Amino acid sequence: MLMKHGKERNQKLLSTNFFDTSIQPQKLTTNIWFIQEDKIVQDKNWLTEKTPENLDLSYGLSEISSHYTIDNFVAILRFLRKHQNMIEVLLEANHEIRKYFSLEKLRLKLYIDPESSQWEYLILSICASPDSVDEALDKLDQFENNWWSDASFGVATNICINLEFDEI
Repeated sequence: MLMKHGKERNQKLLSTNFFDTSIQPQKLTTNIWFIQEDKIVQDKNWLTEKTPENLDLSYGLSEISSHYTIDNFVAILRFLRKHQNMIEVLLEANHEIRKYFSLEKLRLKLYIDPESSQWEYLILSICASPDSVDEALDKLDQFENNWWSDASFGVATNICINLEFDEI
């Protein structure tokens, strides 16, 4: 009797798919906007599951990546999976930003609070020339007054739009 139950248990173990969920240490690689932190992540392979939700997310992210330079793609993908309303905001923001900054590169980063990794938000940087700081600040003010102040209602805790001055 004991042998029979042991054999059944072994058969159940053999038929269990242990690879459905993987537990892997994840290192958040980073620049100054990220913290370096080891985590244990239990995660289904949602990147490759073909569900309607993932297809919409995949399409939205494809559109976003055509307009923005994305730092740490996987981290931003995870964030957008949690906050799918941000996809539409980012796509519309690109359209509105282009009215004021037609040629500037747009960068998207994920900021993770060093004191609480649960608190995170996107940083959308408009990469302007350091030669035209005053002009860029004026354009950003116009953008904020004409569109962003209304559009940010309900999403302002998830995104920050700023200027970044780099040598071009």
